[in-house]
Amino acid sequence: MNSRSDSSSSKVMCQMVPGLDTNEKEYILDQTFERYTSKMVKRNGKGTAIVWFRNDLRVLDNEVLFKAWVDSESVLPVYCVDPRVFQASTRYFGFPKTGGLRGQFIIECLVDLKKNLMKRGLNLLIRHGKPEEIIPTLAKDFASHAVYAQKETCSEEVNVEKLVSKALRRVQLPHSTGRSTSQGSANSPTLQLVWGSTLYHLDDLPFSTNSIPDVYTQFRKSVEAKCSIRSCAKISMSLGPAPCIEDWGCVPSIEQLGLQPQEVSKGLRFLGGETAALSRVYEYFWKKDFLKIYKETRNGMLGPDYSTKFSPWLASGSLSPLFIYEEVKRYEKERLANDSTYWVLFELIWRDYFRFISVKYGNSIFHLGGPRNVERRWNQDQRLFDSWRNGCTGYPLIDANMKELSATGFMSNRGRQIVCSFLVRDMGIDWRMGAEWFETFLLDYDPCSNYGNWTYGAGVGNDPREDRYFSIPKQAQTYDPEGEYVAYWLPQLQKLPREKRNFPGKLYLEQIVPLKFGNPNGDRASAARKNSYGGRGRKTTKGYMS
Repeated sequence: MNSRSDSSSSKVMCQMVPGLDTNEKEYILDQTFERYTSKMVKRNGKGTAIVWFRNDLRVLDNEVLFKAWVDSESVLPVYCVDPRVFQASTRYFGFPKTGGLRGQFIIECLVDLKKNLMKRGLNLLIRHGKPEEIIPTLAKDFASHAVYAQKETCSEEVNVEKLVSKALRRVQLPHSTGRSTSQGSANSPTLQLVWGSTLYHLDDLPFSTNSIPDVYTQFRKSVEAKCSIRSCAKISMSLGPAPCIEDWGCVPSIEQLGLQPQEVSKGLRFLGGETAALSRVYEYFWKKDFLKIYKETRNGMLGPDYSTKFSPWLASGSLSPLFIYEEVKRYEKERLANDSTYWVLFELIWRDYFRFISVKYGNSIFHLGGPRNVERRWNQDQRLFDSWRNGCTGYPLIDANMKELSATGFMSNRGRQIVCSFLVRDMGIDWRMGAEWFETFLLDYDPCSNYGNWTYGAGVGNDPREDRYFSIPKQAQTYDPEGEYVAYWLPQLQKLPREKRNFPGKLYLEQIVPLKFGNPNGDRASAARKNSYGGRGRKTTKGYMS
C-alpha cells in the first residue's frame, strides 16, 4: 500500500469520508459558495420555473438551477421519489435496483440539498410517485412555463424524460405565465433538458455523437487538443423567492423507500450530500495535500486517502466535474503541477468517455454482446456466482474486495478490475450478472460508467485488447504485498504470516475454480484448465474503472 494513512487503516473499524467535523464542513461549504457567487447575474424571466432534480443533487455549478433561476421570477425545486428507481429489480437477474447503502446515501444527499437550498431562500419539494404524473400536475398548479432538468443518456431515464414531456404537452396554461406566444399556439409548459454531467460539454465535442471515437485514447487526445472546458456557473447568493407551499414534504426514511437499512460498521463510511462532497475535495487536495501523489497511490485498496473517493458524489450529482477541474487548476497554480494533478483530470475524461459512448451505442451497452455484438459462450452457474458475490471463492483478494463492496458500497478501482476479470475470465460467468450486482451495491453507480466498465472488462466493449486478464497472484504481490488488505476484510487471515495471507493454501477456503492462467499454490494442472470463455489471457494492469 502506498497511501500514507494505510499503515493505520487496518486497525480502524470504520472511517468517515470526509473525515472532518460538522463545523469544518459547514465552513468549507460557506466559503466555497461565496467564491462561486456573483452579484452580476440578473433574472430576466417571468412566472414560475420548476427544477426537477434527478442525478444533479447540488446547488454549486448546477446549470439546470442556474437557467431556471435566470428565466423566471420564482423557482420551484422538486425531487420525485420514483418507485422504479428504489423498488424495482435489475433487468435480467432480478437483484434490487437500489440497495440499502446507496439508498441511505441518496437520503443524505436530499437532506443536504434541502438545507443548502433553504440557505439561499428556496426549499425542496419532495413527492412520492412517478415524475410524469407529479411534474405536470405541479406545472398546472403553479402555472409553470417550463420545467428544467438534467439530460440523461440511458434508456430508462430517457424514457421518463419522454413521458414527462408528453404529459406536459397536455397541460394548458393561461397566457400570462411568462411564456412567449411565439413558442407555439398551445400554451403548454416545456421540458428544458440541460447537459450538465461531464467535464467536456456535449455541444463542444469536435465530432458528432455518431462518430465519437471508440478507443478511449483517441477520444481523450481529440478532446484535449480541440475542446475547451467551460467555467462553473456562478449564481446569486439569494435564489428566492420560493413559491408559497404549505407542505414541502419530508426526506423519506430508508424504510419509506422500501429498502432495508444497513449500517456501515467497518471500512469506509461515505456521507452523502454536497457539503460532504466539497469538504472531501478540500480535505484531499488542500488539507491533506494528497493531490500531488495521486498517481502513485491511486491503485491502493485500504484506507480513505489512496485515491480521491469523489465518485459517489459525482454519481449522485452532488459534485460537479467542472468544480474538480477548477480546483485542480487552482492547486496547480498555488502549489504545484505534476503527473498526479493531471491524472485526476485523466480519470474524469474516462468518465466522460463512457457517458458519450452510451449516447453513441444506446442499449447495446446492456446487451450480452456489448457495443460490438460479440458472440461468446458464457455460463450462469449460480453456485459459482454466489461464491463470488458472497466473497467465498477461496481467493483472499477476490473475497476481501467482495466483502468490502457488500459492507460499504465501495470498492477500489484496482479491486473492480480484479473481481471483474476473475468472474468473466476464470469463472466464465455472464458479465451482466456482475454488472447488475454492482448496480445494486455501488454508492457510485451510474449506468454509463458501470456498464461501460463491465463491457470493457468482459471484452465486449471498446477495449482494443479484448483478452484483458488480471492475474490474481501478480495483483496480490503488487498491490497487497503485506496482506494488510485481505487480513482487514478476512480476519481469519490475520494470524498468518504476511507473505501467506494472499496465498494461504489449505489454511483458507477451498478454491471454487482453478485459475485460468497461473495458480497461487503452484498447481500446474489448474493453470491448464480450459474455461468456457475463450481467450489468450493477456495480462495488463492498466486502470480503467472510474
